[in-house]
Amino acid sequence: MTELTSGSIGAVRRAVAAPESGGGVGMTVLERRYRRLLRVYPAGHRAAYEEEMLGVLMSGAEPGRRLPALADVLDLVRAGLTARLGRASLTQRGMGWRDAAAVTALLAAIALAGAAVTTLTSGLVVWARGDRMSAYGVDGLMLADPTARAVIWLLVVTAAVLGLRRMTMVLAAVGVLVQAGVAGFWSGLLPGPALFAAQGIVLAAIVTGLSAAASGRTARAVLGARGLMLLAAATVLAALTRAFDWNAIAPEPLITSPYLPHPMLTEMMGFWLPGLVVAAGVWVTGRGVRGRIVVLSAVLYIILAAVVEVAGSVTVGIHSGFDMSILGQIVLTALLPVMVLAAGVTGLLVWERWTASRSLRRLGATE
Repeated sequence: MTELTSGSIGAVRRAVAAPESGGGVGMTVLERRYRRLLRVYPAGHRAAYEEEMLGVLMSGAEPGRRLPALADVLDLVRAGLTARLGRASLTQRGMGWRDAAAVTALLAAIALAGAAVTTLTSGLVVWARGDRMSAYGVDGLMLADPTARAVIWLLVVTAAVLGLRRMTMVLAAVGVLVQAGVAGFWSGLLPGPALFAAQGIVLAAIVTGLSAAASGRTARAVLGARGLMLLAAATVLAALTRAFDWNAIAPEPLITSPYLPHPMLTEMMGFWLPGLVVAAGVWVTGRGVRGRIVVLSAVLYIILAAVVEVAGSVTVGIHSGFDMSILGQIVLTALLPVMVLAAGVTGLLVWERWTASRSLRRLGATE
């Protein structure tokens, strides 16, 4: 019995196929079954090395054997899947996470840009009506906040879509500074916008960190043309549904028609319809990446929610004192993203091992 490990592949390639000993019916059946097992390798790999590998396997088999040895079966399946999946198999714990980081950073940047553009548009509408103080700012700085955020995050999204990884990371770092400036501006005015700005700082820092971690392929390469088109379609759908919402609640609607969708319907569509299109864009990234994007996105959402919860607990503690219950709640909330990440990674590992064992059982069932 010859065990083909990854370290012995080079020796297998250099081996000279030995002639069949016995040449009986048993060896013919064994050869056919080995050839069937070798189909797990890519066609190009089989064309170059199949005969050599088959020769080594046959020369190590006992005369009269009809079934491949279990160790040979397991080793061939493992090495064949590694060769067939190529980069994807090697990136299960490395490159796959970096690809997922690139896409998740792009999605977060789109969310930051969308929030800023929405605020800016609302401010411009209020400005046009002459209500200066309500236009998301104070006096002459009324639109400085959303304008700065919209510009920087639209630039980040553009750089990511164009595949400019280093530029994306640099612009995201600038975005952190912009978000910090916004938080400083609002901290002395209103607590609500200041808390929202704090979330923006955290999200901007995450985008920067994910962009730095995505040292492999860019988001453009991971998503491909179809993925980018789906994300663009989701962005357009979100903008249209938001425009319908504004038109419905405006004192003087720009468009009046009985065929316009109901405001409640547009509100639902503004979340679910773009979300489904985004999910379709994530799906096309491939099996080794999309699950990791879901995990990272879930962790990101939990982090943003944790920022609000921790801020609320700290506020309560400042006014009523930090007892053990408040401190415990703060610690538990801060640890929640770590627990979600650990659960997501564990779930992915279990799922991938299960699918691999299922593939192995299917191969065995064909024998």
